[in-house]
Amino acid sequence: MFETMRENDKAVIVAVHKDATSGIGQQGIDRLNLRLHELYPNYDYREACTNQGKMGQASDPDQLFSQLQKDGYTHVLVQPSSITNDLDMQYLRHLVETVKGKFKQMRLGEPLLSGLADYQEVANMVINTFNIPKQVNVLVCNGSDEESDATYTMLDYILRDQGQDWFLATIGGHPSLDHLIKQLKNQKLKKVHLVPFNAEVNKMIGGEWIKMLQQAGFKVTAESNTMVEQEGIIHLFEQHIHHAEQFRRLTATEQKLLP
Repeated sequence: MFETMRENDKAVIVAVHKDATSGIGQQGIDRLNLRLHELYPNYDYREACTNQGKMGQASDPDQLFSQLQKDGYTHVLVQPSSITNDLDMQYLRHLVETVKGKFKQMRLGEPLLSGLADYQEVANMVINTFNIPKQVNVLVCNGSDEESDATYTMLDYILRDQGQDWFLATIGGHPSLDHLIKQLKNQKLKKVHLVPFNAEVNKMIGGEWIKMLQQAGFKVTAESNTMVEQEGIIHLFEQHIHHAEQFRRLTATEQKLLP
């Protein structure tokens, strides 16, 4: 998209987050922001937050895009830190479609888990990094809405397909802790090792999940490191923003015209 720039054009990279606790968390946000600065050092950089008031002075994306137009920006490349195509991601996608006619080029990268290759790469990363033999390993993520539930159910399936001793459970979504306990009891499993996706999940595991699993009769350990600390997570976001930069998303009309 930047090859279309002319002498008086201005480009900006925009990172859009939900808040500092769910999703990839503040630690992941900091890592992603740093990577975007490294990838595009010659372009301006902005941040936005879909939940107003959740990240200090970060603007709502709608407000930010309006300001970018007033400031004369012509090329806008947007990368969300969303894990799934949740409601915040759908809002951002709709907003980009609404305002992109005001810019010469406006592109939006996909969330972390978009295509099948993303699921497989994350599953491989989890298994190769955190697997403890001879006991059940559980990746614990943030739940939020039905779209996220569907995504995590798919990741749960792929985790178990690629690593027989793996499950996935979510806080506030599906698969839930109750669902996990039921499956573990059905399979007569006794030892559980929990792997948190981000720092906020890590707090919840230490505060409630370990106690509830122990009360249910399981021996429980927990990983101190989180998934978002892994370089592979940021690398996946990097792949998505590079793809958005190189390839324009087809409109609904254009998709209908394809054979």
